[in-house]
Amino acid sequence: MKSKLTGSATGAMILFAASSMLASVLGLRQFENMTTEPAWIVSSNLQPGQVLTSSLLKQVRIDEDNLAGTIQNPRHLMGKTLKVSKRAGSSIYPSDLKTKEKKSLSEAIPAGRVLFTLEHIQKGMPYEQLSDGDRFDVVVRGRNGVRTVARDVQLIGINHPAAKKTADSGLKNMLMPKNKQAGITSGVSLVVAIRPSDVYPLASIKASDSIAMIFHSAHDRAKGTQYSIDPKQRYRNIEMVAGIRRSSVRVHN
Repeated sequence: MKSKLTGSATGAMILFAASSMLASVLGLRQFENMTTEPAWIVSSNLQPGQVLTSSLLKQVRIDEDNLAGTIQNPRHLMGKTLKVSKRAGSSIYPSDLKTKEKKSLSEAIPAGRVLFTLEHIQKGMPYEQLSDGDRFDVVVRGRNGVRTVARDVQLIGINHPAAKKTADSGLKNMLMPKNKQAGITSGVSLVVAIRPSDVYPLASIKASDSIAMIFHSAHDRAKGTQYSIDPKQRYRNIEMVAGIRRSSVRVHN
C-alpha cells in the first residue's frame, strides 16, 4: 500500500510538472503573439546592387516597435534593387531601395526632332493598337485638295481627353443640342516627334480638314525600303513663247 501511494504521488508530480511546462510554453507563445507581428526580413547578407527575390527573404515574428517604417508587402520588395548593404535578419526600409529616375520629356525626343501635338484627329483610328515608336506619314484633305504635310512622323504618346466632370453630364448638358455637345467634347491628340521643317505644315491643318495617317510596314523599314505615297504626275508643263514673252502652261494627260 505504501509503494502504491508513492507511485501515485510521483505520477502526480510528473503530471503537474508537465502541465506547468505546457502552460508556460502556451503562455510564452500567447505573450509573443501579443507583442510581436509577422514580418519580412533578409535571410542572408546582401550587397548593394542585388535584386531581391523570394529566396533572399523570409518571414519571422519581430517586435511591433521594430516594424515602424519597414516594407512588409512582398509585392513591393520582389524585383527591387538594394542601394545599401543589409545584414541577415534585418528589415528593409524604403530608403534602402533604388528608385527609378524619372526622365524628362525632352529626353524622349529623338535627336534632330522636335515635339509636336497633332490635333483634329478624326474618329475611327485604332488607338489601342498604336504604340510608342510607330512611324507614319500625315496626309490632309481640305478645300484645296489632298496634300502630304509630314513624313516619317514618330509617335511618342497618346493624349486622351480628360474625363468629363459630373456637371458637364448633368441635365443642362443633356438639354443642349447635339451639335453643341459635340463641340465641347475634346478629341484625342497625338504627341509626335517631327522634323523641324514639318512644324508649320502640320500647324496649318484646320479643324475642317480630314487627316489620314499612312503607316508603313515594319518589315519594309527593317529592309531599308519604304514605298512612296506621292501621286504620279498626271500633267506636264509646256513652255509657250509669244514674241518676247514666255509662259508656262500645265497640260493634263
